[in-house]
Amino acid sequence: MPHWRANDWSLPRPSVVVGFLLLAVPPLALFGVGVWGTLLPRGHVVLSPILAAGTLAVGAGIRCEWWELRRVIRDGAVVVDGARWNLVAVAGGTLLTVAGATELGLSPIVSASLVGVGAAVVVQRVAVPVYCGAFVGMTSPEVFGSYWQVTLAAVLAGLLFTAAHPVFHGLGGKLGTTAFVGVSLVAVPTAGSFQRGALPGESAVVSVVGVAALGAVVTFAIHTRAAASPVLASGVVGAVGGVLLPLVFGHSGRLFAAATYSASFAGMTDPRRIPNEWWLGVTGVGVGLVVVYTLPFVGGSGGKLGTIAFGASLGIHGTLRLVDLFQLVRRGYRAPAEETT
Repeated sequence: MPHWRANDWSLPRPSVVVGFLLLAVPPLALFGVGVWGTLLPRGHVVLSPILAAGTLAVGAGIRCEWWELRRVIRDGAVVVDGARWNLVAVAGGTLLTVAGATELGLSPIVSASLVGVGAAVVVQRVAVPVYCGAFVGMTSPEVFGSYWQVTLAAVLAGLLFTAAHPVFHGLGGKLGTTAFVGVSLVAVPTAGSFQRGALPGESAVVSVVGVAALGAVVTFAIHTRAAASPVLASGVVGAVGGVLLPLVFGHSGRLFAAATYSASFAGMTDPRRIPNEWWLGVTGVGVGLVVVYTLPFVGGSGGKLGTIAFGASLGIHGTLRLVDLFQLVRRGYRAPAEETT
């Protein structure tokens, strides 16, 4: 449609590099913070090596994606279709989610999930940026005390959405990480007060990991086997979990709902990145552990759950790529220079 072409943006190479770096740092940082969380008084130090290995895997995933970034840089400028409409969509998703939470009394998870479902059904062409904006809108009022802050965060997330368009394709949690960066850029300078959650008991940790694994697998199955869009699949899983889990499990159900919703973002991953439900279940386990052990840090920040899912997806994808490369090397294959530098 011509009116979309008029809103195309041509991205210079430096902006793509900045977008890549802004998305690469937060998941690595949150996984590192998760290791710290296992060392706190109610933490489980036995899990420290597991989360430390996960942090290294996230780094490996980022390193693999660096090859794709180099290809983008080598090819020159990138044209993003409908970039101005994407900015409007991110802002719209943000304000709709805030309205659902403040005016209708919905939980942030349910509000964002319904915005995602609505966008996937009504405005499919911009459903992805709308869903990105919904994650900005999940930010707690303790972090953003005014509409100008949340609007500014939405604008910054929208700009990053465009700048990072050519990189990290098909990895679940990218939208949440985009929102998290926008929120952080506004919250930190304006002295936003992040929430600090308490670490749960051992039995709750096991339950969180279980529901996260299930949430990732179910979301992946819905969008790969039922031909639903990833946004619709995540929105449905988030809405169902956000309503039912708190009703059934009370206060603990809120944590279960958060883990389920976070894992649903991992379930949005393209099967060319993570191939099947088995590996998505492993990804969900990583999501659940990091959700638990980052509870004392940057709570109430929109996009945090997505950033955790992004890190887990990066870690599994990077691990699988390194295993494939190792097997090829054993068979006598030599990687091209761009994959070894």
